Amino acid sequence: MAIGIGNVFLISCLPFVIILFMPRKRSWTIEELKKAISSSRSKREVLKKINLRPTGGNYKQLEKYIEELHLDIAHFTGQGWNKGLIFCPKPKIPISKLLRKGVVFQSYKLKKRLFAERIKDERCEQCGWAVLSEDGRIPLEINHKNGNSTDNRIENLEILCPNCHSLKPYYRGSKLRKDARVAELVYAHHLK
Repeated sequence: MAIGIGNVFLISCLPFVIILFMPRKRSWTIEELKKAISSSRSKREVLKKINLRPTGGNYKQLEKYIEELHLDIAHFTGQGWNKGLIFCPKPKIPISKLLRKGVVFQSYKLKKRLFAERIKDERCEQCGWAVLSEDGRIPLEINHKNGNSTDNRIENLEILCPNCHSLKPYYRGSKLRKDARVAELVYAHHLK
């Protein structure tokens, strides 16, 4: 007795059942394959263009057809999928939009932009320290004078060495945290 279900054939010879897998019909033509190969940079891209998932079995089948049909894949870049492509970085936010109050922006990136655009010098504004470390950088930090890290107005920013920065009242938000603890204590005191 034989029963066919999709691409699976069951042959029953009691007490054994033999399962045979029949080959599936291709969802693409040889011409579509040739076109996909000529316009792609990798095997993965070819598989996507002929609507196949990029999985192991599909790669094997693709390689088999490439070999059987003697198709040229010399233009494939292999693992370097972006080799030869032109990198287009995201456009930078204009510095004028960053140097205002209420802007959330990473301090180290802001510091790099201030140096790159020559708005601030690469030296401590308080003691003048500008010694290169072993890795070739000058370890400077950006200080927000009023303690508000979202107030990036130029008059609120200063470049300091780690030593001078640690002596500031709002060093890395320490006074803000301390003030918050005192406020919590006062608030808790009023609850009694």
